[in-house]
Amino acid sequence: MAFAALGLGLALVVGVGLFGVTMGQIRCGEAATALARAAAREDLAGVADIIAGLPQAVSFEQRDQGEFVVVTVSMDLEPWGDWFPGITVHATASALDEGRLR
Repeated sequence: MAFAALGLGLALVVGVGLFGVTMGQIRCGEAATALARAAAREDLAGVADIIAGLPQAVSFEQRDQGEFVVVTVSMDLEPWGDWFPGITVHATASALDEGRLR
């Protein structure tokens, strides 16, 4: 019975950590998409608002690739605190550069 309780507790800790990693990945994807769209519209105020809403553990990179604006957002996560090393999740999104269409 004790081993079953220990296994259940371990499964719960792992599950909660993986849920945190999944939510971080989703947040990176949404931020990358929003940043790429705002950058493609050359909406500097929108880009600044999106960046201000991100946690400090987030970094991003924007580059032009042909007629597209490509944004990569990375986030450092520590879903299990100091027990295990942190995990870095990242997402990349692109949008057609609307400034080139004019």
